[in-house]
Amino acid sequence: MKETLLTIDWINVYKEVKSAIETGHAVIRDGVAYWHSASGKSGIAQHLPLKEVVLDTASIGEVKQLMQMAQTMQLAAVGLSTGVIVGAMVMQTMYLAQKIDKLQQSLDVISGDVHAQNVIFYMEKLSRYFGVVESARVLLLDKSLVEETHDVAANLIAQMSSERNEVLSFIDNLLSYADKLSDRHLEQVLDFITIMLDTMPKAIYVESQLCDRYGKFRLAEHLMRQNARRYALTLEHYRQWCNDKVKESISGRSDPQSLAFNRKQDDLRLLFKSEDNAMLLRELQSFTAIPLKA
Repeated sequence: MKETLLTIDWINVYKEVKSAIETGHAVIRDGVAYWHSASGKSGIAQHLPLKEVVLDTASIGEVKQLMQMAQTMQLAAVGLSTGVIVGAMVMQTMYLAQKIDKLQQSLDVISGDVHAQNVIFYMEKLSRYFGVVESARVLLLDKSLVEETHDVAANLIAQMSSERNEVLSFIDNLLSYADKLSDRHLEQVLDFITIMLDTMPKAIYVESQLCDRYGKFRLAEHLMRQNARRYALTLEHYRQWCNDKVKESISGRSDPQSLAFNRKQDDLRLLFKSEDNAMLLRELQSFTAIPLKA
């Protein structure tokens, strides 16, 4: 689906500011470059100019192709621009909502087949968490709403903070439960965990951007730093668990569980090597969530 995104026009960013962003001496927050304390300066460096970019938002791969054509920019600036566009796709389009819909469909299937009460309890929490994330994304679409929505934003930030760690803990616990599942249920759970872990960095990014929008800059940095570390632990736990199962299949075992992991290897590889998720979780970069309405 072709959509028009607003993103930073790097050609018209001041050379000094662009260099400062590349070296970490300036940070992008909600469309504005601020001097980092390490630069020896303070305050706003530049209100960053915007341009429209038309992309197929169904495929982030097109973003990379577009950036590879940007021959006039330094490599670091190209990387930053790629991250900004990925962030813009998450914030400005239905990309995240579509991910959440897919997650909900998977959640409904598992809840219908797996009747363990503790699993269903956490499934409901997970559904509520991603619903709050989507509410935050919608709020961020219009910057003019800031003055009248401070209380709404505070509630959303509090909800996301309280429910995020429960969701990540649930994934960790679900892995031990998955060992006891049949092959049919195992494939469903693998799909579910993979989609959830692919969506989580986008949710963490939205949470950080919401803090930025309402001037909670230090909180945004703290949450991004801590959430990225917590997510990395859960992702590594999942990676190790999957590797152990794949090794079992390589060793000659042909039981249903091993076959299920063989069938999901491509999806798992895409998750574990996702450059897009890594971009969204980069500390202190705070890729901008350009509002559709200024």
